[in-house]
This record gives sequence, C-alpha cells and structure tokens, in this order.
Amino acid sequence: MRHAQASAVDELRAAFDEPFAGLGSDMQRNDGTVVISWPSVPVELIRAAGFSPVVARGRGEPTPAADRVLETDLFPNRLRQLVEAAFAGRLAEVAAIVLPRTSDPDYKCFLYLRELVRRGAIAALPPILLFDILQSDGADAHVYNTERARAFSKLLASLSGRRPAEDDLRDQIASANRARAAARRLTALRAGAPRIAGADALPLLGAFWQLEPERYGALAETAADSLGGRPTLDGTRVLLAGAPVDSAALHTAIEADGAVVVAELSPFGSDGSSADVATAGDPFAALAEHYRRESIDARLPVGALLRKLDDALDGVAAVVISLPPDDASFGWDYPRVRERLTRRYLAHAVLAGDPALGATAADRERIRTLLRAVAERREAHGG
Repeated sequence: MRHAQASAVDELRAAFDEPFAGLGSDMQRNDGTVVISWPSVPVELIRAAGFSPVVARGRGEPTPAADRVLETDLFPNRLRQLVEAAFAGRLAEVAAIVLPRTSDPDYKCFLYLRELVRRGAIAALPPILLFDILQSDGADAHVYNTERARAFSKLLASLSGRRPAEDDLRDQIASANRARAAARRLTALRAGAPRIAGADALPLLGAFWQLEPERYGALAETAADSLGGRPTLDGTRVLLAGAPVDSAALHTAIEADGAVVVAELSPFGSDGSSADVATAGDPFAALAEHYRRESIDARLPVGALLRKLDDALDGVAAVVISLPPDDASFGWDYPRVRERLTRRYLAHAVLAGDPALGATAADRERIRTLLRAVAERREAHGG
C-alpha cells in the first residue's frame, strides 16, 4: 500500500512536469495531443473530441530561437517555451495549438506563430487556433461565450473526425468534476495546520489539467490518503498572488526560508479545482460560464480577482506578490490588493523576477525581510 501511495505521488508529479517537455519524442502520442498555452481553454471540450490536452509551461530551459523574434519583457516564460518548441519542431506532429484570448501576450503569440508560419520561418505547424472568450458580465457576453464554446467544439471535431453528442460532453464534465473533488482533498491538506508544502502540492494539483480525469481522481485520492497522515508543518503560512505561477520554482524559494505556501492564485494550484462545472442545462453554456468566471488570467475582472483574494487570505500570515517584467495586468491591480492587505494587517512582499526560474538574489532578500517582519510582529504580540 505504501508503495502504491508513493507511486501515485510520483505519477502525478510526472503528469505535471513531463508532457510539454516531452513533446516531439513520441510522434504517435503527439498526434492525439492538443497543446494549450494556458488553462483558460475548456479541457472538457478537448477530451470530448478525442484529444489529450498538454499545457505549455514555463521552465528554466533557454529559448534562443524564441528570443530572436519575441520582444523582451512582453512574453512570459511559458510562451517563450512554446515558441521555442515550435522552432525546434517539437510541435510539428501535434493535432493543434490553442491560445486563449485571455491575455494580450497569448493573443500576440497566436498572431506571431501564424506569421512565422506564413513567412516560412517555421517549416510546419499544425492548426493554430484562438479560443475567444469574454470575461465580462452580462447576457451578451454569456451568449457570445456559449457560441464560441460550441464553435470551438465543432472545430476540434473537424480535426479529430469525432463529433461528440451533448451527452458525451456532459459525461466529460461529470468526470472532470469528480477529478476536481479529488483535487480538493489535496487542497484541504494545506488548510489550517498544513501537512504538505506548497512546492509539493502544486504539481499534484496541476496534474489535473493533463491527466485523464478518472486516472487523476484515483491517483489524487490515493495521494491524499497517504499525505493526510503526515505531521503538520510549522512555518509562516504564505499566500502566493500576483501574476499566476505555472511552476513550483517560486514556492521552493519561499519555503527555503522556513515558510509554507498554503495557497496560490493560480489555476495550477489551489484555485484550479475550487469549483465544479454545472451539469444541468446546456453543457456549452456551463463550460463557457465556468471558464469565464474561474480562469485566473490577465483579463479576469479585478472585482472577481479581489473576491478570490479575499477567500484565500483566511489563515495566512503573509502574502508574496509576483510581478515579473512581462506582467502588464496584475501590477495595475496592486494598489487595491495592497489596500486589502493593509486593512487585514497582513505583511507582503513584491517580487520582480521570472517565477519560473525561482527567486533572484534581490527577491530572496525581500522574502527574508518579509518573514522576519512577520516573526517580529508575532513576538511583539506574545507569540
């Protein structure tokens, strides 16, 4: 049993770390893959069409080819890795590349990829698709998003030759919801007195986007059973906010100084499985509304972002805010975020480095200063 539990954790970690990095090594597997640049694209629609989603993620590998065509401090690491993979031929055999129109960099990356193919700078790429969704409220946006979800499903069906019925899509939604419920068991181990560090938790939660839902659910349940028996962790409980992270590198840097990251405003972490997709009514409308409301990305309305922040602040002692050079959205919200933290007497630090690379020397000092301030405040109030 202990071996099975360890294997579950290892498989979840591998499902988070390996799919994008391994593209190009297995052409038969790649043929059934749809690469997405950010999980604002409904993975239920991708799976219902017979494909497997793989999310492009930031990492520490150099991107020399991408750097020659992408402006500095405009495109996040994950998009540079995506373009680098395109130049290297690693995406030539995937079924499609999908970028959501939920941030200016993603939209610009869509245009750049199309232009690079048109000019012949990249020899061959599969269809490059834009998933267009409005994150504003209102009946018109609801109708538009539903139509876009339905059109996207038809487009995927034209690529796969498999046209799913609405009941097939409802089954995918129900299956994904069961996986989300299993992920919430892992998230619960971070609440109160945490039993799992953030650097360990993020890969287990982020694997949701890339594993088949039934397999993810089984592994997450097994992992939760195992990790639930761990002793609780001491250390300052930290929320990671700002530009949403897609790797655990920054968690590792924060926790190296004795803190515990208990939550992050990111679809790859505690927020990615916090709510289920509605199962009644039109499944396209339900998916469109869920991803409009729940996706944490650059075009999430500030009111919705602040509500998510308020929900995540309970039980934390400090907040780390990541605002890397490529951020052109979350920094605008920082004054309102800072005001909320001040009202709740929560100390915070703003980091300026690329979160996919961990923390710079300056950022590490900001983390240490933050944690010292929290410790001194605790001592001043009698522990």
